[in-house]
Amino acid sequence: MRRFVVPGIGAITLIASGAYFFVYLYRWEWNRALTSGVIFLAVEVMLVGVTLWRRIGRLAAAAEATPERRRRIEARLREAPPQRTAVFDWLRPDGSSAPVFIPILMGAGLLLSGLAWAVERLARATAGSAADPGVAATMAKLGPPPGGLLDDSADPLRLLRQPTSPR
Repeated sequence: MRRFVVPGIGAITLIASGAYFFVYLYRWEWNRALTSGVIFLAVEVMLVGVTLWRRIGRLAAAAEATPERRRRIEARLREAPPQRTAVFDWLRPDGSSAPVFIPILMGAGLLLSGLAWAVERLARATAGSAADPGVAATMAKLGPPPGGLLDDSADPLRLLRQPTSPR
């Protein structure tokens, strides 16, 4: 009974938070949707952790179940020769192989730079005129205010911060 309580509550929480996630997205309530999504992910990670914890516990119990089985495993491990791994063998500084890691990176960088250059040339050739007055007028609205970003003359709270003396 106890082993079904945590997964049951987790499943109910997953279903509810997933449902509310889509409800909040439908209602355009972004902060609530993010909260529901984070809860969904947290419960999902918790359920994966609980599942792995239980399986590892079962494996540990099975490995320690009988001392005879443990002795067989230890004997088998002692008999096995250590295997030499070939992973990143070419990085070892024994002088038997030429270091190829840096040239591979340089070649990949060269290829990506050439691809970026070709994409830029293609975009430049097909983009058309960028001096469209309609686009310039629309983009001018996105610029900084006329006095700059630090100009406080348009700030309605300016007088409250620095009251002027009466004349």
